Amino acid sequence: MGGCTVIGLMGGIGSGKTTVARMLADLGATVLDADAICAELHRTEAVKAGIESRWGAAALGPDGEPDRAKLADIVFGDPAHLAELNRLLHPRIAGRIERDVAACRRNGTGLCVIDAPLLLETGLDRLCDATVFVECDPDTRGRRVADHRGWSPDQIQRRERQQHPLDRKRQRADYVVVNSGDLATTRRQVERIAAGLTQTGE
Repeated sequence: MGGCTVIGLMGGIGSGKTTVARMLADLGATVLDADAICAELHRTEAVKAGIESRWGAAALGPDGEPDRAKLADIVFGDPAHLAELNRLLHPRIAGRIERDVAACRRNGTGLCVIDAPLLLETGLDRLCDATVFVECDPDTRGRRVADHRGWSPDQIQRRERQQHPLDRKRQRADYVVVNSGDLATTRRQVERIAAGLTQTGE
């Protein structure tokens, strides 16, 4: 049975962490996507009940289910509300990722990737053998987020204010992938890092 190397991804909103995660998945990595886990948790009874109890209809869609966009408008405008939502979600997300990482280590998965926007902020970096910072210039990040998520510069700034500064994340990283150019260039960087980590973990 082979070993397992756990990689944590960091970077600003729109930097391309998910793109890098997909590239690593193409190389055989198991990807643990915190955003996907969060979306799944919003459909669980415990989280739905917590959201409805605290924010009521203002956070629900026409179908009566939690509406993540509405909820984001509420919590990112008020630190107290954001703290309440984080207390509801973060322990559940972290617990799921911890269990999945443990399973990867037991099974000898070659590479396991944690794609979590708040990797450092939630302490999930403690699970990682290596961290990768995905670097991208602010203008490119802004265009990507506007095109793919429809967020305004103000919405991006409100979210990034809740995260550690990018220079701190970059300093903490073991590797840096520059993702401001073409995807082929990004892929070559990712392949080099993955090959080195796979050899180290053997």
